[in-house]
Amino acid sequence: MTLGGTLTAAADARAAHRTAASWPYTELDVPALRAGGWRPTPVHDVVLKVHQRCNLACDYCYVYTQTDQSWRDRPAQMSEEVWRAAVARLAVHAHRHGLTSVRVILHGGEPMLFGVARLGELADEIRAALPAGCAVEIGMQTNGVLLDEAAVHQLRDHGILVGVSVDGVAADHDRHRRAPNGRGSFAAVRAGLDLLRRPENRAAYAGILCTVAPDTDPVACYEQVLAFEPPLVDFLLPHANWQQQP
Repeated sequence: MTLGGTLTAAADARAAHRTAASWPYTELDVPALRAGGWRPTPVHDVVLKVHQRCNLACDYCYVYTQTDQSWRDRPAQMSEEVWRAAVARLAVHAHRHGLTSVRVILHGGEPMLFGVARLGELADEIRAALPAGCAVEIGMQTNGVLLDEAAVHQLRDHGILVGVSVDGVAADHDRHRRAPNGRGSFAAVRAGLDLLRRPENRAAYAGILCTVAPDTDPVACYEQVLAFEPPLVDFLLPHANWQQQP
């Protein structure tokens, strides 16, 4: 086969792959599935991205420090009109499907930039809007930098469970999770976690999200995370794709 033939064959293969990738939109027969007794499962978990910006510039973040720069053209935070509309739609969904439980995660960016008072107001509105028999869990995933005593108390009092991102020991964490000026964030995160570990705040402590780089010492990382006494740990690998591999 000539070079031209090879390139043509490769292009044809890519085109065939794109066609195949359209499934299930052209192949899935929903009416037939329904006729056979299948029913969709209603959504129980919702992520609300309340703030678009972040006060850290983690080097593995695919939004702020890599190729997805679409955040620059979006509003910095979710407006009251939008979040109230989201709450109203969630309430309609819960009523329509008779949901007995719903989990809402307040996310970002960095959700603490939304303001802890408004986070509390949003949490209260969600609970007030949903049916009386529906158990509501409201969580938040934060980088932990803005967690001070007043903030933790308000989050606890509004029933917001707080998950914190921390990447093991200080050296590993500060190597990746830095402020825009290059300063590490471990000391501030540790202070926030120490607040959540207090007995009076434990009910608001959801756990730790830990991104483990391939060259991280696994034992040191694990021991550091355990030292924060988390009720739950979620270990992740750094984000990667075909264009930007770790």
